[in-house]
Amino acid sequence: MVWPLVARDAELARIGAAFSGGRGVVLTGEAGTGRSRLLDEAVDLAVGLAEGHVVHSLDGWPATGRIVLVLDDAELLEPEVADRVRRAAALDRVTAVIAVRTGAWVPEGISRLWLDGLAERVEVRPFDLDEIRAVLLARLGAVVDDATTEGMGLLTAGNALLLRELTEHAAAEGSLRRADGVWRWSGLACADGRLADVVRMRLGRLAPDEAELIDMVSLAGTLCVDRFPALAKAAESLNRRGVLVAEGAYVRMTYPLCGEVVAAGMPELTARRLRALLAPTTRKPVRRVVLPCVGASPGLTSREREVAQHAAGGLTNRDIADLLVVSVRTVENHLQRVYGKLGITTRAALAAVLSA
Repeated sequence: MVWPLVARDAELARIGAAFSGGRGVVLTGEAGTGRSRLLDEAVDLAVGLAEGHVVHSLDGWPATGRIVLVLDDAELLEPEVADRVRRAAALDRVTAVIAVRTGAWVPEGISRLWLDGLAERVEVRPFDLDEIRAVLLARLGAVVDDATTEGMGLLTAGNALLLRELTEHAAAEGSLRRADGVWRWSGLACADGRLADVVRMRLGRLAPDEAELIDMVSLAGTLCVDRFPALAKAAESLNRRGVLVAEGAYVRMTYPLCGEVVAAGMPELTARRLRALLAPTTRKPVRRVVLPCVGASPGLTSREREVAQHAAGGLTNRDIADLLVVSVRTVENHLQRVYGKLGITTRAALAAVLSA
């Protein structure tokens, strides 16, 4: 289904101001941020203001009347074509509505649109938590609890495409349910079907060493690439493509949901081999903490209760991840839901609740 366009008021205001000032717009953003959707909205706005003819190429234009020139993925244009676009956008009768992907090389003719003042460059950003809450409310028609908003925000990093796919997947599998007028999400129960297809598309075609590194990061949560020098080039390539985020010598998935899906679909023998390979990277021996399963944790799943008990016992998120053989992001996601269900915000409060 088509999701409602929500939480884009600032971008739409800038687009409208550009059109009113006689300029075009160039929308920039990472893959999946909703750039193309906003492009469609911008086209409708341009046509409404100028009553122009919409064209998607530089040829076959009507002889008279205003022109709304629409180009998506303009970073793929050949340099000479991009220069023709720039010249066309300089004509009084033309309003250019163009989208390019952030991080890609952009032909000079396109970048000069905003550098020469012919168009307003508008960045389409990932959603923040308040915007995620508004988007989910518009799609689901009822309030979404804070733990669900934070958990989905954590996994998708505010990426519009991943948020949409995760929400639809969760609703279909029954992990996202409405009770007492509020939507609550119990976590990712499985990661197959369309959601897995979208993640594979987001990761793109992977070389063997890149696929190996993605598998390792998906299991580890964060990975010190200095420990695996043979994968250094793969890490650099994936970082350049926006698949991995680098923090010093450590890398993690840009979108934790991708790591969760990869880990969930990993063949067992591959997972066993990589866990053995990753085991020496554990920062310190992990001590299993066993706490009584008390009745002060209503509504927690067995895994949430397990994570909560370890956190209350003093283990770090990294320690818990190593112990349970999951990613750090998975642990963080579980804890966010635990905090939401128990109405607390700190580990100290968690320890007090579990010991009550």
